[in-house]
Amino acid sequence: NMLSSEKIARPQSFLFGATGLICMLYALLVVFTGQPDPMPWWLPGSVGLLSAVLIFSKFHRADPVSVQQATDELFKRNAAIAHRFGFWSALLLYPFFGFLIATGVISLTLAFPIMGTLTAAAYLLSFAILSEWPSAG
Repeated sequence: NMLSSEKIARPQSFLFGATGLICMLYALLVVFTGQPDPMPWWLPGSVGLLSAVLIFSKFHRADPVSVQQATDELFKRNAAIAHRFGFWSALLLYPFFGFLIATGVISLTLAFPIMGTLTAAAYLLSFAILSEWPSAG
């Protein structure tokens, strides 16, 4: 039972989006609760790991033609844009949060989990958005 390229790409987009939303939710909950662990600390990573296993299993079960179609030029373009967005977002978080920490607006204890989860969310959500709406890039 081989999987079509659509049956590979759709779940991947959904799983990236769901994982990105969990990361974003974690960051927002840290901000609004003032707690560095507003939900179990292992939840974003576990959701990411589960997503990776599910995506890998989809690719592993698909035939080479479907894998090639699911990783076409549009996929590569979207991935490259998402990588750039994730990289620059992560890089810009440092001076932004450095300023907030230096001015006493936020503690280092809260800044780290926010920055860590936002770094992941920037890539994951941008990839999911571009996968569903390629014209957004």
